[in-house]
Amino acid sequence: MLAPAKRYVALLLLGVGLSVVPAYLHAYRIGGASGIPTVLVGDTIIVNNAAYSVRLPYATTRIFRASTPKRGDLVCLQILDNPRLKGPFFKRVVGLPGEEVEVRENRVLINGRALPVKRLNAADFAWAPRTHPMGSIVEDEDGHWITYTPGRSPQRNHTAIRLASDQYFLLGDNRDDSYDSREFGPVSVDCFLGKVISVLKTGERVK
Repeated sequence: MLAPAKRYVALLLLGVGLSVVPAYLHAYRIGGASGIPTVLVGDTIIVNNAAYSVRLPYATTRIFRASTPKRGDLVCLQILDNPRLKGPFFKRVVGLPGEEVEVRENRVLINGRALPVKRLNAADFAWAPRTHPMGSIVEDEDGHWITYTPGRSPQRNHTAIRLASDQYFLLGDNRDDSYDSREFGPVSVDCFLGKVISVLKTGERVK
């Protein structure tokens, strides 16, 4: 059994922890289709707001840089000077600082080399409701799901672009229905609010 002093310290640390955790973990409900099939409309995602930058709890002052985004991270970000994006949204990190990124018929090339993909059986995704606009093709792209229909999206091609030392290229997993870096361009890490660490399957699914 803990001594009174140790019990007091333990309770104090627990209290501090419970007060700080909500400042760094946030839940968001998905309202758009750009993350299909990874996340469906209505799903809830949990974001770690301290994944890349640790800020003072409930403040905007950054204490230190915790880590850098990796390819494949699903991130929460906000671009304040884009009137089309009025709040936080979610995209996949595809291109990293200093890399050349190109998109050819939905195939992503990094420094001239295509990211590895594996065709998946679209029938295995029949749990996605028909109201969700999945493409005719579903693939595993370097460790995460993507979907698209060949020839459908006007953004299925993107001219090669060299990213600056602080820029990232972002795409939605639903390549046919995503407003991302193919349109608004590369973004700075300063726009990142955090990293998605969990998806709660609360949206509609076909049983």
